[in-house]
Amino acid sequence: MNLLMNLRVLSLLATLLAVCQIPALVVAHLLGEDLVPFIRSMVSGAAIGGVFFLTRSAKPELHARDGILIVGLGWAMATVLAGLPFVFGGWMGWIDSWFETASGFTTTGASILTDVEILPKSQLFWRSEIQWLGGMGILLLAIAILPFLGVGGMEIMKAEVPGPTKDRLVPRVATTARILWGIYTGITIANILAFMGSGMDFLEATDHAFATMATGGFSTRNASLAAFSPAAQWWCALFMFLAGANFLLHYRLISRRDLGVFKDPELRTYFGITVITSVFIGVALMIMQNKDLELAMRHAFFNVISIMTTTGFANDDFALWPMFLQVILLCLMVIGGMAGSTAGGIKVVRVVMVWELLQTILDRLMMPRRISRPKYAGAIIPPEVMEGSLIMVVVFLFVMLLSVIVLTAVGMDFVSAFSASLACIANVGPGIAKVGPVENYAYIHDAGKLLLTVTMIAGRLELFTVLILFFPRFWKGN
Repeated sequence: MNLLMNLRVLSLLATLLAVCQIPALVVAHLLGEDLVPFIRSMVSGAAIGGVFFLTRSAKPELHARDGILIVGLGWAMATVLAGLPFVFGGWMGWIDSWFETASGFTTTGASILTDVEILPKSQLFWRSEIQWLGGMGILLLAIAILPFLGVGGMEIMKAEVPGPTKDRLVPRVATTARILWGIYTGITIANILAFMGSGMDFLEATDHAFATMATGGFSTRNASLAAFSPAAQWWCALFMFLAGANFLLHYRLISRRDLGVFKDPELRTYFGITVITSVFIGVALMIMQNKDLELAMRHAFFNVISIMTTTGFANDDFALWPMFLQVILLCLMVIGGMAGSTAGGIKVVRVVMVWELLQTILDRLMMPRRISRPKYAGAIIPPEVMEGSLIMVVVFLFVMLLSVIVLTAVGMDFVSAFSASLACIANVGPGIAKVGPVENYAYIHDAGKLLLTVTMIAGRLELFTVLILFFPRFWKGN
């Protein structure tokens, strides 16, 4: 393990976070708001970044364990440092700040704020920017702009980018990172323009575009997207859906004009689940809540896409929907979006692969002599990929249930604890009961907040990157 190089990368990450606060500082200056919280935060980050000059002798090479350690510690450090403006501004304590910032970076969208509209606009801008940075990955951004991280950068990318497989778009990892960030930024700009065209001002359009493309869900309004026009809600649903799709497919479609992306089995499953579930819920809302066609379908499509992509925006209080519809949304939380997207959950591709495995097992039971292997997109699924998908599902459920036990022990009712655990580990944000779409996480005991903070980070990094840090073998070397 190259500990000196690990320190060098982490110090640069601290400096990068300080630099990323400049736009929020500019917003504060233009609006006449307090600059001191951002200045103090930036100075703190830059001070830690000074370690860079003390690690010049580090060998520029990273291995698998280095990538895991950098990503695990890097995300823990980033969630603390990025919350400093909230602490220095007097808006949150340390635990609440860590929870809120971790929720932002992991694009969960769970909040402890009972009234988000009292925060200065510069603080709200930084809160949204945190989600945007975390959506594609702060360390992936570092790889894109810091050339020396190209050596061993694949190890960081493997540990940070969600999905059962991590493919390079081009041979160089740094170039892959730049392409991903370029597509991400381009679609974000299109989203800003769409929001502005539907009635939002530039600042709120930017805030919500950041949160939409990151599938994060932080809004500048207490009523979330319900505070804006129906057109803004439809645009938001569209861009949430795009953000929940694999960015490799975006690249193939935009750069190579490859229409074959529409044959991708994961995309087809993602689209099918979204449309079928939305139409079913829309019809149910028309029948059971007497909503007109447009309103019912807007509420259905918006909330289904928001939950499945783990964004967490809301345009209706689905806690008031019939319980069976809420249970459907909970199931969508578990599934999540596509691999290689900014969405959370266990990912659609894993659901597809587990389904293929189930069909294979049933075939073997019916025809024992037949040689049958699970396939994906016409190719046999490698055993290690299938094993990883299955163990991911098992660990996901185990960590969620363990979290439920702890949350009920600190005073939460079972339904709220179950919902909060699932919403945080899947990086969704809102759940049902006391953590529903119009509620928040402020009332939870500090111990519960700390637990949920860790589960949010673990969920964003797909559990293994965090869990492996607790195994003694990881620290013992080869």
